[in-house]
Amino acid sequence: MDLNIDYYSALGALRTDDEDAIKKKYYKLSMRHHPDRGGDAQAFAMISDAYSVLGDSAARSEYDRRSRYGRDYDESQEMLSYQFDNLAKAWKDGVYEDFMKREVLNVVVRVGDDFDGTVEYERMVTCKKCDGTGKDSDNRIQIKDENGRVVKVFEADGGCDFCEGTGKGWNGDKCGFCMGHGKVGAVDCQMCGGTRRIAVKNRVKGVRFKDGSEEVKLEFLGNHSRDIPGRVGHLWVVRKK
Repeated sequence: MDLNIDYYSALGALRTDDEDAIKKKYYKLSMRHHPDRGGDAQAFAMISDAYSVLGDSAARSEYDRRSRYGRDYDESQEMLSYQFDNLAKAWKDGVYEDFMKREVLNVVVRVGDDFDGTVEYERMVTCKKCDGTGKDSDNRIQIKDENGRVVKVFEADGGCDFCEGTGKGWNGDKCGFCMGHGKVGAVDCQMCGGTRRIAVKNRVKGVRFKDGSEEVKLEFLGNHSRDIPGRVGHLWVVRKK
């Protein structure tokens, strides 16, 4: 079980679907993408992984509770895990911060008594060059002869297997794999290296704590989601204790 994968989107399922609905959608997609029927092996593997979790009641319950793509996920747990997970805080310098930046949408900045209202921090934002697909849609594949002359040019992009070229996900929003383009490039984006996001420096001024408060929440100033178009975390500024 990978908590960072949206298994519901992989099956085109709703989070409210019952076991029978999940099974029907799995069978439909597995028939379409099975390698023995000329389907894509990678897409079939994703579908199978999704059903192994969502098709098992115990595994689905755990996924719904712990994954940010789950039905019962509570975003506030991200904040609590940062503040109270003593084991995680015991990791070597930088390891915990790297993990949080990679896996969590919310960004937490801790400040001391000398805090002057200005926060400088790093956040992950959607790569503008590839629009979050991680692929270079402008790239073309050139076939050359032994003398180096170009004899044929192929477009490097193909239709998206998960939305079938529609650019839409199961709920009508942008497809999380092609980011609404309906197709994906053949090579990784040169700017983000295929990771879909890039790190940028942010500065926020005029941050103030309310009387007696130990934290301030600044909405939509956190990390951009790697997999869900338009989803952005929040910035939490927390007093050191």
